[in-house]
Amino acid sequence: MIILVNVLFSVYYLLIIIRGFLPYIGFTRFKWLVEPVILLTDPVIKPLRMGIPPDKLNGVDFAPFVAIVLLWLLQRWIISLLGGL
Repeated sequence: MIILVNVLFSVYYLLIIIRGFLPYIGFTRFKWLVEPVILLTDPVIKPLRMGIPPDKLNGVDFAPFVAIVLLWLLQRWIISLLGGL
């Protein structure tokens, strides 16, 4: 069960990393590929963007980084709960 949790979180981390790089690459040609990434990561990224707006000066969006850190903490917590079973 712990392996499944690790795999699921790893896939989601990858999706968030891809989402973080989308503004820096031209993704309009691959819209069919990008839409699922945005759809899957929006539930985590959108609430964070309300509290952490993108940096207007440099155009840096810290929400994906914060999301990965928070999800990592959640993953550690879930694994500690499963380890006690």
